Amino acid sequence: MTNFKNFNYIMINTFKKKSLNRILQEIYAKNKNASGKIAEFGAQHKSTKNFVNFINIKSASEVLFCDKFPKDSETSKQDLEVKLSFEDETFDNIIVFNVLEHVYDIKNAFSEINRCLKKDSSLIGSTPFIHRVHGAPDDFNRYTKQFIERVLLETNFKNIKVENFGYGPFTAAYTLVFDYLKFIPFLNNLLLAVSMTFDGLINKIIKTKTHNIYPVTICFSGEKK
Repeated sequence: MTNFKNFNYIMINTFKKKSLNRILQEIYAKNKNASGKIAEFGAQHKSTKNFVNFINIKSASEVLFCDKFPKDSETSKQDLEVKLSFEDETFDNIIVFNVLEHVYDIKNAFSEINRCLKKDSSLIGSTPFIHRVHGAPDDFNRYTKQFIERVLLETNFKNIKVENFGYGPFTAAYTLVFDYLKFIPFLNNLLLAVSMTFDGLINKIIKTKTHNIYPVTICFSGEKK
């Protein structure tokens, strides 16, 4: 996934103190489309951090922002641990980034998302893999590509695509110290560039691509059957 355009985007946003997990998710989102009635979970009304801001919205009749702890009356209070308040087949697209690691009963979350989607409508999301513990208020799990594929199948999704995003062990190690490096912008950028270079060299001499062994983030999409 690394080309000059992506590398430039990564370096610019690293300088802005964004984590590599967040940056890779934004790159993924920029290549996704959504339309119709949309719900984004883990999002606050008018927040610049919402991933709907990065997804290519072809047309939208309504975008609803949902969170377990809404900060304003425009954000819908929703908890993926229980039954959502929406009727069956309400949405054309559901977006869920950096939420599932905070949900203990992930199968219920996917089942409820599926219930609220119209037939053949899409789920787009991501969850971190190599990332610090970050409570909101709890941080329960890190999921592999194989786990997400299986749980999507078991909760009635089709056309499932799950992708590992990352570069290798050096970049994975960088992500673990990012919270301290980000306060030294030029050094932060230099160490990330060096880490990506070393991982690139490793990938030239081994058969298994290292982003599949040391993913920074897992991104996925699927459609309701």
